[in-house]
Amino acid sequence: MSNRKSNTPSSLPRWSNRLYAIVTAIYRKRPVWMVSFSASEASLSEGLRAACASTAMLALGNLLHDPVFAWAAIGAFWTCLADAAGSNRARFASMMGFTLLSTLCGGLTAFASASGTAVAALAVLVFTSLGAFGRIWGAATSQVTILAATACVVMVDRPMRDVREGLAFLGVYLTGCLFAVALSLTVWRIHPFGASRSSLRTVYLRLADIAFDSARLLQQRSTPREWATHAAQFRADARAALERSRKALARVPATRTGARETYDTLLGLLTEGEALFAYLIAVSGACEKMPGDGRHARRVTRAARLLTAMGELLRNIGADANEARWTYLSQQQLRLRRLAQRLESALMEPVKLKSDFELVDFTPVQAVPPRFAESVALTLARLWSTLKANLSVESVGLRHAARVGLTTTAGFLVIRALGLPFGYWATMATLLILQPSIAATWPRSIERAAGSIVGGVLAAGIGYAIHSPLGISLAVFPLVMATMALRPVSYSLFVLFLTPTFVLVADFAAPGASGIAYAVTRLGNNVLGCVLALFATFYLWPTREKTDYRAYLSEAVRANLAYLLAALESPRQGEKEVERLRRAAGLGSNNAEEAIARIRLEKLEDSMVDTVALTVLSVLRKMAGTATQLRLSANRRDSDGMHAELGEWVEAVSADIEAALNRTIVPLRHELPARERLTPLEADAVGELALMQRLLTERMREARG
Repeated sequence: MSNRKSNTPSSLPRWSNRLYAIVTAIYRKRPVWMVSFSASEASLSEGLRAACASTAMLALGNLLHDPVFAWAAIGAFWTCLADAAGSNRARFASMMGFTLLSTLCGGLTAFASASGTAVAALAVLVFTSLGAFGRIWGAATSQVTILAATACVVMVDRPMRDVREGLAFLGVYLTGCLFAVALSLTVWRIHPFGASRSSLRTVYLRLADIAFDSARLLQQRSTPREWATHAAQFRADARAALERSRKALARVPATRTGARETYDTLLGLLTEGEALFAYLIAVSGACEKMPGDGRHARRVTRAARLLTAMGELLRNIGADANEARWTYLSQQQLRLRRLAQRLESALMEPVKLKSDFELVDFTPVQAVPPRFAESVALTLARLWSTLKANLSVESVGLRHAARVGLTTTAGFLVIRALGLPFGYWATMATLLILQPSIAATWPRSIERAAGSIVGGVLAAGIGYAIHSPLGISLAVFPLVMATMALRPVSYSLFVLFLTPTFVLVADFAAPGASGIAYAVTRLGNNVLGCVLALFATFYLWPTREKTDYRAYLSEAVRANLAYLLAALESPRQGEKEVERLRRAAGLGSNNAEEAIARIRLEKLEDSMVDTVALTVLSVLRKMAGTATQLRLSANRRDSDGMHAELGEWVEAVSADIEAALNRTIVPLRHELPARERLTPLEADAVGELALMQRLLTERMREARG
């Protein structure tokens, strides 16, 4: 017994949990322009792989006394960035596609640069436009084409005047790319379930966040406003994590899904995660309603202590799933259910953790994959149909490609006219910052500027301390590792470490090109690229979010209303259908919140309509919580659904809400059902529905006014 206890996940170092708590606090307090910051998304394995590939090329260059191998290191790094998740076939296609495209297009751009500014500008225009146009075929293709275009705008600063010398240079660059491909698919292969395990770890960390924050709010006797903020932040993060985990499991190759114990275990963990998410939503709603007087102090303290213990267990389950420690999972899950039973007696409104939960709307790939020739034919047909659909001036993808090409070329011409060194920093910043919509480009440019400034200071400090090629090679390793590992965490952190990485590799390729003056020049070029990207975003065929986000809000209201009605009619409604409605309600609220956040970011101001819409979304979160409590409550009504009076009132108010969403005339008030005939949770649902109807009526009047 003693040996088993010493090896259990509960003996993990406490400092790791404290560190995670600190990082989570930073994430919650991050500025509005920092789009993402999730420490749980960091990938140390990817960072080590890219660092080994890049540093190996620098070490080889140092051994051969050939600084050109710095380009092999850059190629290896870019190839690791181009690695798409999924099967080995998909990963090979993405990395080899980038290798061939960047070598060919980059070489043509470098040769064009030797022919004069006009020819170079034409090459930059063509290849950056095509790189941005690749977005129409999805994120994986866009990643490859944009990186290939990045290679073009960097290589244009290295004109090739001699064919033999140019081909030798491209051979060195190609060597670095091919080395990264070989390293990724042989020595450093990604486990087919690696992405799924990592995504499940994130799911359970997000669930632990809900438990910990609920305990904190319960102990502090927090206000309804603080509970509403908790619901908006933590539930949205958990729902997003669950959806990413679904996609990761759905992408598992068909050869790995059938009769595989690991796959079944991961699918079971995802199902359990959905059940725990619903349970924690109901628990947080019950905690919010607990009295704050002294008579219930012991009950509150006990509930908070149990929630904290559940949070610790959820973190441990996530860590076990990520490390494939399946032995301890059943023990941890059993302890979790025991804590849930104890928490049931501590809450004023007891909530049960369901054990017969069913995952819905999940369709993993079970079909036998097509043969290579068939796969190629299907891919080509899909590419052609997408291309034809986007060959129109109305296409967002085509307008975005034209915007990127013109702006990047303008930046190149400005840099050439001024004769500034390291001009590719400006064109690279423009190329990577520009997004199809204003709401996406604006925060990305701020993140890049902030990361570049801090990274520039870091690069200047490292450059001042290190001068030898060997020292540069050693310093690049941790920088590349941090760049790749933190790329999913935050774009700001990615740029922060990317900046000194590129500076040091450039110094390796051109010894003597260091110093404060060059650091300032690089920083200035980066800022110029950010300014050009923002100018193009606002003035070159801008793509904005719909200022009338009624469609997003209406979808969220309808989805949450359907879920609440199904919960009120429970147990008449089938559990599988109710669970489908719960997921749709969560996704609808997430989509509406994200759309409103983008619109507010574009306008840089708030209006009364925005305030009402945000209030509606807050009420929707409360409605979803009440609906989940109704489903999981230990004291729910035994009769079959709603009684007649409540049913008639709900039907009338639902019709009024639908009329308000359609902007038609609605009555202002309906007589509420008799409170003595309602359970406490039904009374909460009635109050939330009445508030929703009043808010939407006011919003309709504001819109008409």
